[in-house]
Amino acid sequence: MDDNQITPEFIERIVDNVIDAITDKLEELDVSLDYLAAALLDSDALAIAGSQRARGRAAVREQK
Repeated sequence: MDDNQITPEFIERIVDNVIDAITDKLEELDVSLDYLAAALLDSDALAIAGSQRARGRAAVREQK
């Protein structure tokens, strides 16, 4: 690729792809943490995820 092909649109597309990939990985990590919290609290991962959506991360403390 030469310098003439590196346009602002190209850079924007690359940045968007990187942000999408990072977002996907963060969502996977969030789901994994919900399962870990459920195991530690003897709870249900879906219940933890739902509580956190409704009340934020502090919702996990309330389930202890």
